[in-house]
Amino acid sequence: MSALSEQYAIALFELAEENKEALNIEEAFKAFVEGVDSETTNFFLHPGVEKAQKKAIIRELALPETLKNLFYLLVDKNRFDYLEAIYESFKDIRSNQANEMHVVVFSKKPLGEKRLDALKDAYEAKYHRSVTIENQLDESIVGGLRFEFDGKVIDDTVNSTLKQFQSRLTN
Repeated sequence: MSALSEQYAIALFELAEENKEALNIEEAFKAFVEGVDSETTNFFLHPGVEKAQKKAIIRELALPETLKNLFYLLVDKNRFDYLEAIYESFKDIRSNQANEMHVVVFSKKPLGEKRLDALKDAYEAKYHRSVTIENQLDESIVGGLRFEFDGKVIDDTVNSTLKQFQSRLTN
């Protein structure tokens, strides 16, 4: 993420907090980002489309005014391509402020509810934060689990162990 997208996200978060709508803005922002396809992106980035026309489209959307104002600013500054990075930064800022942590657990097969609950409890106890766990399947994993959260990766997979052995044997 760029420093510029981080600055936009911080400004948006501060306004959202003032208006007590940070979670609402995050949800609306997420829905918008997920709904934007390459054609829509090209429309907002195209220099031949007038800014007034782009803003007219934004005006018609059912979004919080604070978020619309951000989009207007991005159109004015020709920075609509920063949209996804701003969303990611905003989401991280809001999550950290709310003392939340999202952990993605990669496994070969789906994990059961009991295992996911145990992982959630362990992370909450260790980090003293509210934790959500997301299980994603990765067919390349031979066995074990890989965890990703807060920009960290804990790779406790058989694949990782084998790579470490191979590295030690070849050195």
